[in-house]
Amino acid sequence: MRPLSYLAFPVLFILAGCSKSADIEARWLETSQRREVIIFNAGMPGESAAEQIPGEGNFFFQSRPLPSTANRASESGIYFYTIEGDSLLLKTRQEKFYFKMSQDKKTFTIGRFFYNPGGLPDLLVFERQ
Repeated sequence: MRPLSYLAFPVLFILAGCSKSADIEARWLETSQRREVIIFNAGMPGESAAEQIPGEGNFFFQSRPLPSTANRASESGIYFYTIEGDSLLLKTRQEKFYFKMSQDKKTFTIGRFFYNPGGLPDLLVFERQ
């Protein structure tokens, strides 16, 4: 009977880890045109997970397809950042953009850090999905 207990513990450990991953990935949709998506990994900005340095993290950005006339590549991809006051510092570019999480943590405002495909303001609001 003892060998079964050795199998049960790893299974429970794996299941516990799976349920946590749904909590730490937050999907956000831009509110005005509803075409750009940000997915924060390892929690939301400003929250500290056990293995995360407070204020640092990464997100995946999915931009709408650019028109065929655009002479630039899509800016979709992974971005690494640090929160500094009311700014989000994109580490690879070493550029700061405005960032403010709402009190209820259901929306955030961020400075547009990507090419404007048309009609987007300089400050964007994203809502949690």
